[in-house]
Parts: sequence; structure tokens; C-alpha cells
Amino acid sequence: VSNAQGCSDLDSMTVFVQHDIDIYVPNVFSPNDDGINDHLLISAGADVEIIESFTIFDRWGNVIYLNEHFQPNDASEAWDGKRKGVYMNPGVFAYKMIAKFEDGRVEIRYGDVTLLR
Repeated sequence: VSNAQGCSDLDSMTVFVQHDIDIYVPNVFSPNDDGINDHLLISAGADVEIIESFTIFDRWGNVIYLNEHFQPNDASEAWDGKRKGVYMNPGVFAYKMIAKFEDGRVEIRYGDVTLLR
């Protein structure tokens, strides 16, 4: 910037762009066959190309569920609260999700989910 008298000044700023990424993993579900919240379904917007992996761990770090290369919003790909066909006891489980976006970005998310009966 310069004024009529020849004085000038300079300034700068940094702009951080935050992408609002539309992925939702519920933090509670109740697989008790009552027809309400019986499955843990990953919901996502159209910018999510694929869920590359979704891994659920028990409190000791054992893998109890793994699903790979599936579309979000697909009820047939949701976790039913079972391990090897047997319902898990109520508890808190950790998860790791890797999602790939249409623009090529890959994002890793961690969280937890509470299983209720």
C-alpha cells in the first residue's frame, strides 16, 4: 500500500483452510434386535470415495471386527455387535478408520464406540 506522499507499508496474513469432512461414526449403538440403532453404520457425504478399512478393538487391543474396501452409508457393511457370530458384551471399543476421498486424500480417524444392551 502506498499513499500520495510516497509512504508505503506491507502486511501479510496466513489463511488456514479447514475442510469440513462429512463422516459420521456413532459413539453409541445397541445391538439388541429392537430395530433401533442395532448396527454401527458409518455415514458420509458424497466426497468420501471409499472406507479403506474400519477396525474395532477391545480394551486389550485385540481386533474384534475388520471391514475393508466398502462404501459408507451401506447398511449391509455395518457392524452388528458380534465377534465370530457371538454378541459382544456391553463395553467401550476403540476404532481406527481409514477413508479415501474423491480428491485422492486419505484420512485416518480414531475414536470409540459404546455398545449397550
